[in-house]
Amino acid sequence: MTVMYKFVLLASVALAVAAAPISTPAHPTSTSDAPTPSPTTGKGDKSDSEVSISASSGDGQFSGRGTWFTGASGSCAIPFDDNDLHVAMNAPQMGGTSQCGKSVKISYGGKTTTAKVLDTCPSCSSGSLDLSPAAFKALAPLDAGVISITWEFV
Repeated sequence: MTVMYKFVLLASVALAVAAAPISTPAHPTSTSDAPTPSPTTGKGDKSDSEVSISASSGDGQFSGRGTWFTGASGSCAIPFDDNDLHVAMNAPQMGGTSQCGKSVKISYGGKTTTAKVLDTCPSCSSGSLDLSPAAFKALAPLDAGVISITWEFV
């Protein structure tokens, strides 16, 4: 093979690889480099358009999807671990970092827990929260994956 032919072949392969699609997580929640498994696939998972999301009139209560995530830090730049009671708030309600450190009371199936807002969930729709494993387990087993929650600021 001539040097020019090898160069053209190598350049073609490089372009093909660079143009290949990159897969992304189905439900990214954090800006950290920590791996974030997504429990939101399968097991009755519904798309955001299939879930009713509304704010109750006058009482500041919201409803949406509750999912769970893992990580060590997020958009609020406050370290956390999976045993902490914290949430990643949906981007529309997060308002940048204006909700960082605020507490929310979350309810599901007759159970309630309180958690701090420490991250943003960019793929969550308005009304939805991504909960730490500890916060999610206070309401339902992790294998439930997705639950319909109500919540309010406290």
